[in-house]
Amino acid sequence: MKNTIVVMSSNRELEKQTKVTLQNLSSLGALRLMETGSADVAFARCRALSWACDALRQYPDRDVVLMLDDDMDVPPETAQALVEAARARGCACSAVYATLTASVAAARWTEHPGLWLVGLGCVAIPRALLLDLEARSESFEMGGKPYRAFTWCGPEKGTWVAEDFRLSINLGGVHLCPLPVGHIKKGALWPDDDTIERLREASVLAPPSDTNPPGAALPSPQQNQQCNGGYSI
Repeated sequence: MKNTIVVMSSNRELEKQTKVTLQNLSSLGALRLMETGSADVAFARCRALSWACDALRQYPDRDVVLMLDDDMDVPPETAQALVEAARARGCACSAVYATLTASVAAARWTEHPGLWLVGLGCVAIPRALLLDLEARSESFEMGGKPYRAFTWCGPEKGTWVAEDFRLSINLGGVHLCPLPVGHIKKGALWPDDDTIERLREASVLAPPSDTNPPGAALPSPQQNQQCNGGYSI
């Protein structure tokens, strides 16, 4: 994890298991970046990823950004395997976690077989891919500070696209790795063994894609809020 930046957004007390996850990753050499103070999830994602890009330029040896939510339980060996997968494939890679209503917090991207749109609880993004998305993203200011609109939520083609799926699209789709992690909702929720086995079999049969489809064009953000958040490394 010595070449990894772990980025997390939160406006609440971290779960105990998540604190342990961060401590474990830090002890393995990961650089930890915390974004706090915004209840707007989409804006918090944009601000955190903007800071992550700044950190990538400040620390050129860091080649993967690992996004974690503040209610995740991620074993260090799983985090390492996910980071290595993103590094090897050159695309965004997600671990598998469950929600209260679904065994997998992800959906197949029907326009691009083999790729997924995912929740952002545990996603590894290669340096070059994130910096490329930064360059393509609309810039905006909040509180006199510049940020990039990596993602947003809103209607599209008759449906609602949340900020997590929008970021997945803008990254060119996500490879879903058969790596289970815990999602803490009054106890850690884990994907079932059958789901992981089916994903493992599918990943063995499907060769990695040589190219990623281009991200979606980003509209100019219209945000009207006051944010007093900050970050720490």
